[in-house]
Amino acid sequence: LVGSEMCIRDSDPSQRKTAIQKLTINFIMIGVGTLLIGHLFLLIFGLAIPVIQLGGGILICKTAIELLGDSNSSDKEGTSQNVDSFKWKSIEQKIFYPITFPISIGPGSISVIFTLMASASVKGKLLQTGINYLVIALVIICMAAIFYVFLSQGQRFIQRLGPVGNQIINKLVAFFTFCIGIQISVTGISQIFHLNCLLYTSPSPRDPKT
Repeated sequence: LVGSEMCIRDSDPSQRKTAIQKLTINFIMIGVGTLLIGHLFLLIFGLAIPVIQLGGGILICKTAIELLGDSNSSDKEGTSQNVDSFKWKSIEQKIFYPITFPISIGPGSISVIFTLMASASVKGKLLQTGINYLVIALVIICMAAIFYVFLSQGQRFIQRLGPVGNQIINKLVAFFTFCIGIQISVTGISQIFHLNCLLYTSPSPRDPKT
């Protein structure tokens, strides 16, 4: 969510509202679309979830590197309307990729949806399966609503930070986004090659000696 906020922070109020609405609609379309035709899409292209995790993780890393390399030129106020128009066009072109996918809803979220779909499918009980899928869709819509509220109110928080704080948060978000991309890629690689050693497992407590 914070990464999405950082990507649209340069727009004026009316442009920001338009961008947030488009982001929310894209969020719902990707989430519900994955729920409805996700398995069909995988079958058509012969893809597996670990491959999507690997490819999506690489995209997230690429986006994070671009954010890390940002010179924060947004702190310099533009005096020309053409500059503002250019900024808006640049943001508008990035609304779907990379702001919506993979920053806002990426391969990690999609793999979770696929996992929920597997748990929601009940053999021989079409009604129960439909109800379970409807619940998952409602959860996705609720997440989109939270996403919308956060982005709508996020500008106030960003303004309170000031230029220096904004720059610090921006770089931290980019760094952790890069780490998330690596983690998703590693998860995909470990599942493709069955390398359980790459997956983090919390140490189990040792039994006290008696």
